[in-house]
Amino acid sequence: MPESQGLCEVCSKPAKQFCSSCRSVFYCSRECQKQDWKNHKGKCKPYVVQNHSIYGRHMVATRDIRAGEVILKESPAVVGPKLRSSPVCLGCHKVISGSFTCSKCHYPLCAPSCEISKYHKVECRVLAGAAGKIKIDNFEASHPAYECVTPLRCLLLKEEDPKKWEAINQLQDHAKNIKNSEMDDVIQRNTVDFLKNYMKYDGADSSEIYRMSGILLVNSFELKHNGQRIRGVYPQAAMMAHDCIPNTKHAFDDDLTLILRATIVIRKGSPITSTYTNILWNTLQRRKQLKAVKYFLCSCRRCSDPLELGTHLSTLLCSECGGHVQSTAPLEMDASWACLKCSNTLLGKTVSWGDQALYKELRGLDHISSQPLEEFLDHYQKALHPKHRFFVEAKYALIKFYGNHPEYRYRDMTREQLERKVTYCRELLELADIIDPGLSLFRGTLLFELQAALVALAKMLLSNEIISKDGTQDYMTEAVKHLKEASEILKHEPEMEKGGLDAKLKMLSEELDI
Repeated sequence: MPESQGLCEVCSKPAKQFCSSCRSVFYCSRECQKQDWKNHKGKCKPYVVQNHSIYGRHMVATRDIRAGEVILKESPAVVGPKLRSSPVCLGCHKVISGSFTCSKCHYPLCAPSCEISKYHKVECRVLAGAAGKIKIDNFEASHPAYECVTPLRCLLLKEEDPKKWEAINQLQDHAKNIKNSEMDDVIQRNTVDFLKNYMKYDGADSSEIYRMSGILLVNSFELKHNGQRIRGVYPQAAMMAHDCIPNTKHAFDDDLTLILRATIVIRKGSPITSTYTNILWNTLQRRKQLKAVKYFLCSCRRCSDPLELGTHLSTLLCSECGGHVQSTAPLEMDASWACLKCSNTLLGKTVSWGDQALYKELRGLDHISSQPLEEFLDHYQKALHPKHRFFVEAKYALIKFYGNHPEYRYRDMTREQLERKVTYCRELLELADIIDPGLSLFRGTLLFELQAALVALAKMLLSNEIISKDGTQDYMTEAVKHLKEASEILKHEPEMEKGGLDAKLKMLSEELDI
């Protein structure tokens, strides 16, 4: 049947009129469309799920989707403690001290009311069958007794909510890949054996428990609930394909509903994508993580390019001549690296080791002052390209440090620090336009920080009579432009909604006296 016509969803007559939002159903008249809206509303979406030889099942746009448009709102099929979770209340996921325990299963809870919480009351019957009480000595460290909880919640849906169970059960588990990884022993010991042998759970066999653990490992989203990081399964959102330059962003509202928005225009027939890794990481680290956690290796255009589309996030500097050192084959993990200026080469393993060492060093820096980050940038300027991933991360940390840390308020910053923040913001905005363009949180944050730094710099220069009042006009004009765009991007972020953005602007205005 041609795309321009079909059968009316209501009366089955030939029809040419279709739903303008999803374009997937036809109607012979406006009356039939109005009659069907109550039924169609919950199904109306601007995408379909298709099979692909590389992506597998994935979302494809059925029409052009505008930047900022909501693509999907989805409630979680299940939520619960993440892998390597520290002890949390199983009734509400809040932090706990161990002062109260469930009277039936003896897992720590935050209050008696959580014994009958919608999250805990069903699983409690299984956890109560434990061979002994759960012993927890440190409530700040991860505890293996929590790794079985979310898989168990999924399995219990088979009886409690068959529709949700079916949606979860259709997701990929990558069980064969997991069995050949370090996660095999972790899942077998902390989830399968723990449920079968210690909890005496007989609601599923070992293979089904293992498969559910695999589904969670591959498909779950990390989110915050009551201040704690947990994981959740959103079966429709899980259909997004991965790309290292995603065209969407997602956030979670107070009731844990996932809201998916387009960050750029997504053309009809194009995949709807998310990134499963950190957008600022370089190819070596992104592909390593994807292989370890999602069990595939990305070969997108960013990963395939030694220059990472001109961003130089992976580029090193040659110790012999100072030239650019890049991977000779970025899609091969152990490929050698070569200087483009001289004949110097490095083993892939050497580069990988160095990458991990710098990662640990940067993560371990003291963030009480800006000095460690500034010294990091100075120390490695002859080893890393100015746009290298570690320099980008350090600069981004300084951007958020300057003007926001109690010891580095705008009124206390030097001209050099203000100009440095402005420079770093501009540099990273150029990067964002390549790897995370449009209405991304990364761009919104940079624009917001840039406008504040421009206003602070203009005021400082004016107060020191370095520029005249007329001279501040260019600074202020640019700042207003960036603030307008930043506000449009950030207004839908959870921490900025419900007056959060207004409060931040008010605090900033008071500090800058504007």
